[in-house]
Amino acid sequence: MTLPWGSPELLSVVLDAVPVATVVLDADAGIVACNGLAEQLLRLPPAWQGRSILADQDAELVSEVARLLGGEPVARETRVRLGDGSWRSLSWKGTPLTDGEGGPLGAVAVIEDTSRRQAARRDTALLDALFREAPVGLAVYDQAGHYTRVNRALEAMDGLSDSEHRGHRSAELLPGLRSDVDRVVARVFETGEPAPDIEVRGTTPAAEAQRTWLHSFFRLEHGGQPVGVGAVVRDVTDQRQAELDRASAAQRLAFIGEAGEKLASTLEPDAVLDLLCRLAVPALADHVMVDVVDDTGRLRRRAARHAGTPRFGHVVPRTVGEPADYPAGHPARRAVEQGQALLVRDAEPDSATFPHVPGLRSVLVLPMSVGGQVIGVSTLLFAGSGRTYGDAEAALARDLVSRAAVAMANALSYEQQRSAAVALQRSLLPEGLGDVEGLQVAWRYLPGAKGTKVGGDWADVFPLPSGRTAIVVGDVMGRGLRAAAVMGQVRTAVRVLAYQDPPPSEVLRSLDLAVSGLADGQLVTCVYAVFDPAREVLTVASAGHVPPVMVGPDGKARVLSVDGGLPVGVPLGVRADLGYEEVEIAMPHGSGLALYTDGLVEAPGRDVDAGIAGLVDALETHSWDDLEKLCDLAVAAGVPHAPGHPDDVALLLVRAASDAAGHVMTVDLPPDPAAVSPARALFVSALERWGLAGDPVALAGQLLVSEVVTNAIRYARGDVGLLVRRAERAVHVEVRDHDTRLPRLRHATLDDEGGRGLALVQALSRDWGARPLPDGKVVWFTLDAPGR
Repeated sequence: MTLPWGSPELLSVVLDAVPVATVVLDADAGIVACNGLAEQLLRLPPAWQGRSILADQDAELVSEVARLLGGEPVARETRVRLGDGSWRSLSWKGTPLTDGEGGPLGAVAVIEDTSRRQAARRDTALLDALFREAPVGLAVYDQAGHYTRVNRALEAMDGLSDSEHRGHRSAELLPGLRSDVDRVVARVFETGEPAPDIEVRGTTPAAEAQRTWLHSFFRLEHGGQPVGVGAVVRDVTDQRQAELDRASAAQRLAFIGEAGEKLASTLEPDAVLDLLCRLAVPALADHVMVDVVDDTGRLRRRAARHAGTPRFGHVVPRTVGEPADYPAGHPARRAVEQGQALLVRDAEPDSATFPHVPGLRSVLVLPMSVGGQVIGVSTLLFAGSGRTYGDAEAALARDLVSRAAVAMANALSYEQQRSAAVALQRSLLPEGLGDVEGLQVAWRYLPGAKGTKVGGDWADVFPLPSGRTAIVVGDVMGRGLRAAAVMGQVRTAVRVLAYQDPPPSEVLRSLDLAVSGLADGQLVTCVYAVFDPAREVLTVASAGHVPPVMVGPDGKARVLSVDGGLPVGVPLGVRADLGYEEVEIAMPHGSGLALYTDGLVEAPGRDVDAGIAGLVDALETHSWDDLEKLCDLAVAAGVPHAPGHPDDVALLLVRAASDAAGHVMTVDLPPDPAAVSPARALFVSALERWGLAGDPVALAGQLLVSEVVTNAIRYARGDVGLLVRRAERAVHVEVRDHDTRLPRLRHATLDDEGGRGLALVQALSRDWGARPLPDGKVVWFTLDAPGR
């Protein structure tokens, strides 16, 4: 095609100056010229000149181009296949080209990609719809703080249309709002800092009752320049009311929960009623009076409390302790006789039913009943404060009085049950632990102060037939009558087993069997010790108990724990079959021993080691000359045994008070029958020293020493030890050997040549026996003697 205005290349250069994509077509729809914008938009290949614009195109585009080349201007949007084979919707406008005689030369078309513009229009429409239909209030302010637009939600909140908002500030349009919205808008516009969650309260033409809204303000910018302020508004009236209701309910729940805990922890009737009054005034009443049914069936004023000085006009109020004689039909009497409660929301001051109280506004009379039985009545009044009883306050007061009634009944029952329980427990404990020979003794027992359940703590000190002394402290785990009963049985079992004089470890082993048979699952901790005054030695074994404390004559304390040399066995009743170990500890004259239960050193929130450390400090600091005083000081140093302390406490103090020097004589004898004579000589020498040479004990003792030493030499291996000790009113004799077989008493016939030795010992001594040792045994007997 020959163009009148020059070559295609020149034409393309001219078209590059056009700011839109432009294509020139010849009469056959071939591309004659186009600018760079058209090349990019249509994605034409490098050899585009002469290329038909209709190649592989949609039928609609072919049809419209034919109209254009036929001389008809066209403006359409059609699908166009691009040079790379992809499709795109393009908007184009074509103008036919003719020669000087009007003949067709071709056409020129301006092409535009309208997808972005359409997307922008759609986005604008969507944003407009979102602004208009958003469920929260939306507002736009101009630079001066005037409304320029609001959505339907804000129209409904304010009761004003969008047009009524425009051109006005918030203060002049909505004077019922107690806020400073205009100032906040100005600040946000000036600083650019958002102002979220601004709470606004008040009324609007659409809301005559006060409501609450939450505003969030932010600056609007265009091209980096501030153009206005936007706001999001939410009605949070119901949410705030729900929060207030929840907070009020939580406060009521916390109040009644705390009240319940306080009432439940009080076990004295008068303290319960006093606490009820203190909880009710001023939280639930200006005045509260509590009357309780006494033993005669009459009402008696037991507690009262008033906010300020009570003024009852001409009526003289009843004082605590006086009878409360109400006339027939009085609400207080109906509450007691029929269990009826009465709520007067707006009481008249001159009502004859109630005392003349200036400013009386509301009355609540509540029976105090437990298990269907009315035990009293509480009268609550609102007067000086001007408050009245609503449903919430009345329900809270009913709950408080109901809990107080239960606590009152528990306190009354507790007084009776605890007296009986403590009496039972004390009947199972020893009447008293007085001094025994060679030991000074003092002890304390404090029952647990929580509830009526007694415990199973006990302590005991008793002499053994061999002249030694058993010392025991134990604790039955658990509380209640069952624990006390098990304690009584175990205490008796200890005495029975100890009388046979086995080693402490064997006593605990036998107790383990006994406890497991007493009650399934019952556990007992115990320390059992034997004091030997002749050797000044304490032999001790533990069954899972807290460690004893030994205080030497120098006043230094030593905790007999695992680190201190005393193994801690398992509690009795476990039946672990691990056995128990015992240790011997020197206990010379002036030494002290403290045995106790865990209630003295352990409490919730306090480490038991800290409790033991406090006890040790008290035992080291104070003198052992007065054991009774030291007991009190040791108890005070332990866990404070105030009302509410849950565990029993048993504390036993013993002090070695007999010096063995001068009262004990010993000798080691060879395994030779000739050693019997030196044994008798030692015995006679001991009696002479103690002034008993002429006493009948001398003759009998020589004979018995000969028999026992002879048996030991005959059957034992190695040396034989003889010990003679002067007691307060007896002489104790012990013979040790290395034969582990214990002697048995036999009844010899007239024809027997032997077998009468132990029969003589039994006949001539007060008591006799034998106990095993790890490497042998001890045979002992006791002879009566005049007092020292």
